[in-house]
Amino acid sequence: MSDDTLLGTPITDEAIAAVHFFNGRLLTSRDLSREQDARRTADARVGAATGGGIAWGLEVNASGTGAGTSTGNVRVDPGLALGLAGNSLKLARPFTVTLVQPPSTTTASSDGSFTPCKPLGPGTYVAGDGLFLLTLAPIDQPHDLAPVLAIDNSRTRCNTDVMLEAVQLRLLRVNDFNATGTDARAVARLRNEVAYDCFGAKPRQSAHGQPLTSAVRMASQQVMPLGLIDRMRVDGSLSLCEVPLALIYMVGDAVVFIDGQSVRRRVAAAGATVPWAPWLGERLQATTEAQFAQFQEQVADTPAVLAEAATQSLSWLPPAGFLPAATDWRRFLGARAPAREVPLSAGDAPEVLASALACDPVQLAQTSDDTRFRIYRIGGTAAGPLLFVRDSRRIRHAEQIWLDGLRADLPGVSDVQSAIDTLRNGTCLHTVLRPGMDFARVERALADQSVVSVCFEPGLYELDQPLSFTRIDRLSIQGHGALLRCAGSEQVLVVVGGGSVDIDGLALEGGKVTVGGTANTAHGLGGALTVRDTRVVRIRGVSASTRDGDALGACGIHVRLNEPADTQTPERWLRVHISDCEVRVGARQSGILCLNADEAHLHDNHIRALDAQRPMQRGITVAGQRAGDIQVTRNQVWDAIEGITIATSDTSGKDSPALQTERLELAHNRVRVQLAGIERHESRYGLFVGNVASARVQRNEVHGDPEQAAELPLHGIRIAGVFGPQVLVRDNRLQGTAIGIRFQPSSYAHEQTLWVMEANVGEGLLGQEPRGNLIVIDEKWFKRVILRDNVELP
Repeated sequence: MSDDTLLGTPITDEAIAAVHFFNGRLLTSRDLSREQDARRTADARVGAATGGGIAWGLEVNASGTGAGTSTGNVRVDPGLALGLAGNSLKLARPFTVTLVQPPSTTTASSDGSFTPCKPLGPGTYVAGDGLFLLTLAPIDQPHDLAPVLAIDNSRTRCNTDVMLEAVQLRLLRVNDFNATGTDARAVARLRNEVAYDCFGAKPRQSAHGQPLTSAVRMASQQVMPLGLIDRMRVDGSLSLCEVPLALIYMVGDAVVFIDGQSVRRRVAAAGATVPWAPWLGERLQATTEAQFAQFQEQVADTPAVLAEAATQSLSWLPPAGFLPAATDWRRFLGARAPAREVPLSAGDAPEVLASALACDPVQLAQTSDDTRFRIYRIGGTAAGPLLFVRDSRRIRHAEQIWLDGLRADLPGVSDVQSAIDTLRNGTCLHTVLRPGMDFARVERALADQSVVSVCFEPGLYELDQPLSFTRIDRLSIQGHGALLRCAGSEQVLVVVGGGSVDIDGLALEGGKVTVGGTANTAHGLGGALTVRDTRVVRIRGVSASTRDGDALGACGIHVRLNEPADTQTPERWLRVHISDCEVRVGARQSGILCLNADEAHLHDNHIRALDAQRPMQRGITVAGQRAGDIQVTRNQVWDAIEGITIATSDTSGKDSPALQTERLELAHNRVRVQLAGIERHESRYGLFVGNVASARVQRNEVHGDPEQAAELPLHGIRIAGVFGPQVLVRDNRLQGTAIGIRFQPSSYAHEQTLWVMEANVGEGLLGQEPRGNLIVIDEKWFKRVILRDNVELP
């Protein structure tokens, strides 16, 4: 409700009454007192406009041995403060005050000439546990006597000479909090919670969540009741004339803690727009500074708080704070901790701190708040202190961050967001994988996409289960030498379905042999790299390894098409290119396995057993129910029972044509056969070719151990099955085997054949064949084969 007035009309409510002096006026002591009151009231209004708070000093500490002493005494340092009423309060020297004391007998009064303040009692502590507020308040003290003139009608010969504008210490009980005993965690939590009630943390957060949008201007008031101290001023238990110095928690007559920063504020004016006090003004800035100082004071008093998770002893954390260098910040911050700490120059630390202090504190128990912290290491060395700040990465948009477009070769681009948009529109994007990521989430995100390019950051990737990519039309994987290891399965990387996959520069290390893979990928042998039902496969520079097994159950690289494509639908054919790969496999395992490929080019690969005395079962196998154009060239296979196998499985009926590989080139390969520990009935050879329409086997080398080859007949090259019109076997070198070349056709596909074996050399062949051990052919087919320039050396 408001009163009516007119422009130019004097408004005298609470006007300062200055005494008008003129010659001839009868002057009395009352007139002089009223003049003093007017001047003091004017000064107080200037002080009130400046704002209340502590200008300097007035620190409160335990007297004697520190907090917990049984004396109930505290020491207050000298200092200067301003009350919200504008009065100044000064303590000239340090004082030790007894909190437990007898009733005051002082004759001082705060009802003297200092008009802005009303009388205040001492607020003496009464024995009992509780939380108390120590304040500095004004009090008027009469001092000395002055003589009275005889003309005065009073019989008193003397009266008070001066009134001292003194100060007093008051102790007020805080009723909003119950005593919690002396348990360290409970006391720490009480101290933290009452401090943030004094800061008005919850009301301020609520105000930030619902800013005022009404056009109505709220009536101003001197105090916006946000926290505990404001509520005490509103209910009258705390005067505008007194200044809070510290919260004191006592059990019996013992001081448990003294918390000054929760109630101390620097001198700061209240905002002119009171409804926006939670958002603007010096008083808000003073409160944010106090939050920071209170945390530092509490952890200095009770460092045990930092030795465990913050949630054990604290309910709130400030938006920024310092921690000792040796603090385990991951344990202290818990789920709100970042992945790693960041080095920070000491010269940049003040700006980072100031920016963070403008944010709200974090309520640790509020599960709906997912706020995290960032950790900086000042100076970047292990001895540097830690600075944690509220992670406010969403404050700045990428459009607000300047970018040197000319330097980045992006003309016309001047901010980060524009740069990202430009790069996205003009380059191929990669999905970058790093150690420790949630790979199951990555798999779900990438499944069924049309085009995916995956880039691994270098490093070691320990996988709980095989990493799988499914039904991606075009998949590219760049490994950059990253090592993927899966201890629970021989399969490490699995690609299923899709149109094409290109894998380059990846290292894979399989673990336990599960014989058939996991339930999601169980289709025969499991490979450290398994590609299934993907039509175009290119694998380059991959390193793959597996462990030993009691039987053939794993391989280094496994590529297959489960259902062979019809010869009339080339768009469904399997095309495989594998080159420059390093494959290491355990005993009885296989190196590279390729099934049902219409086109398979394998070249410049190096396959060997992990242990030369424990040979692998097969080095390279290209097989299945269909094979088209097969090229296996310039590969090295060391310590295998069966070196290289090229064959189709003839499952045709009696009246159906036999299944055959259409074209085969097996050239420039080097194979060393190892037979240690194998049974006599097992197959053993350097190269095997079966069921081929047109084959060229040339310039290969096969080496065997003569002692083993004599005991277990070993074939350098074995050719068996159904063959077409052309079989050329030339320029091969066979050493230390029982038989050099064993040719066993079961039938032929054409009446006219060109089966040629020439310029082959055998050394140290240990067989007992009557026509020699270099080339052995069944009598039935001997006349069909052209033999020339073959040499068997001792």
